[in-house]
Amino acid sequence: MGPRRTSQRKASRLGTLERRFEFHLREAIRAALEGSHDKAATHSGTALSISRELCAVGPDPACHQPELAAALCNHARYGGTAVETLALLTESAGHYAALAKADPAAYEVPRIDVLTRVAVAAGEAGDTAAAVSLLHEVIRMYLSAPAADAAQRDLGLARARFHLGRCLLQTGATADGLAEIDAGLELAAGAFDRLRVPVGARGWLAAAPRYLQLAAPDWTAAAARAMTMHAAAGRWERAAAAASAAILVSGGLAGLGGERLRTAHEAVRARADAIRARAEYPQRMAAG
Repeated sequence: MGPRRTSQRKASRLGTLERRFEFHLREAIRAALEGSHDKAATHSGTALSISRELCAVGPDPACHQPELAAALCNHARYGGTAVETLALLTESAGHYAALAKADPAAYEVPRIDVLTRVAVAAGEAGDTAAAVSLLHEVIRMYLSAPAADAAQRDLGLARARFHLGRCLLQTGATADGLAEIDAGLELAAGAFDRLRVPVGARGWLAAAPRYLQLAAPDWTAAAARAMTMHAAAGRWERAAAAASAAILVSGGLAGLGGERLRTAHEAVRARADAIRARAEYPQRMAAG
């Protein structure tokens, strides 16, 4: 077999691996959004294995470093123990750090995203203080990060604020926690507007950028939490604004399919509609 034929075969194999990687990572994210944990873990593990193979067989291992970094970060949620999760995230952060050094506009935000995941993992392990401290640092990093895609950076920053707000609420810092969530909702709304996502189309979230898909569950939870808290305090206009966000994003998730997501959306919508109706009541009375 001549050198040309060998080169063609290697290129064909790499192309097949790249397509398989993209398929399994996409399906892992989709299954996770739908709540199919085992299916998501299986696809994620396959994507991670393929990304390692791409780095091993490619002519330049660094060429496929972004795929490996992304696969490691995604698979960390299925790592099992806290030690395994941290090991995957640490490896991912190392790859993103090298990538960001060469191209900060493209990779600094994904690098910081991994640190947000580390903070969330710390919180899930019961160390809320460590999570709060790291999330404060992460937010400072986002604010000064270069970004080729400003919407991606702002959604990353919004997610960090959502998680910081949730952690602060757990510590009893209610006002500060809600303020962080509100700030995150404003950031997410601004990023969403710039993306011009066609929300009228069926299954719009499936066609949205991957970073928006990954943000959707945190965004929905934060909006639902904010609308409930503002409503309880009688801040009806702010509750209504959060309710609209909760309906929008939970509806996008429901459009992916699956009974669990549709049921969750209907529950959010029922509560949100009641809040928006209450917010509009004084205006109707004044107009009448």
